[in-house]
Formats: sequence, C-alpha cells, structure tokens
Amino acid sequence: MLLPEQFTSMSDGERIDKFVSARVPIAVYSSQDRTVDFAINTNPMQWISGDEEKLQSFYKGTFETLFDQVQYLQDTIRKINGRTFIVFEFIASLKEENAFSGVKYSKYYSYIQYTSFQNQILLFNLGCKPRKMDEWKPIAGEMMESVRIKE
Repeated sequence: MLLPEQFTSMSDGERIDKFVSARVPIAVYSSQDRTVDFAINTNPMQWISGDEEKLQSFYKGTFETLFDQVQYLQDTIRKINGRTFIVFEFIASLKEENAFSGVKYSKYYSYIQYTSFQNQILLFNLGCKPRKMDEWKPIAGEMMESVRIKE
C-alpha cells in the first residue's frame, strides 16, 4: 500500500503509549510531527464470506461503546482491488471529566478498514485529531484504496 513519505516507524515505546492492544501490530507509523498515526493489525476472529454485514454491525457497535459520540462519514462494505472490505470513517468524541476543569470532549478522526486474511481479520487504521482531518482525509482515502493483499 502507499504510505506518505513523511511517515516513520514508531518505536516500541511510542507504540505502547498510543496503541493499547493484546496483539503487537504488524506495522505502526506516525507522521514526523507525531500528530497522525497509522497501524496494521490482525484480529483472530474468523470472517466467513457472507458475514460482512454482521461484522460491520459488530464493529460499529464496538465503536459506539468505546466513544460517547460517533459521527460516521463512511459506514460501508465495498471491494478494493478485488477484495471485500468493511470501511468506517468517523469522528469520535470521548467525554473526559476533571475535578478542576470540568467536562470536556476529546475528538478523534479515524479511517478504518477490515478484510479477511488467512483465517483472521486484517485491519488498517489511520487516526488524527479533527483539526488535521481536512489535510489527511484525502491522503487516508488514497492509502486505503491502494491496499493490495497477496494470499
């Protein structure tokens, strides 16, 4: 897949700080200014052809339990380079309460897509703060459309 030239691999320390996961991602990158992150990971859940709508609903439900608000820009199933992907693009808000500053919402832009690969789910995830979204939204689309997976 295409990766922007300004992306660099994250160190193990950066990865641990930014990606909480039981599985070590296949690859993790960040922009040079560390404001945009991209990861490729696997999930051992099997994907059976025809289950796309069930999995789409499952992942959508997961996002809606992780965040207080989710505004979907894309929520679809489509073919990319001959392979079926579940695609989500959204802005999520998470409520943070602090005794000193009160309630505030942290927002995050995500472009995530999932596909079946070797009896697992392979996922691609690009994320940044919404203030960077206008700059990175078209780049994220190009990156995700460039994914080619060889069996």
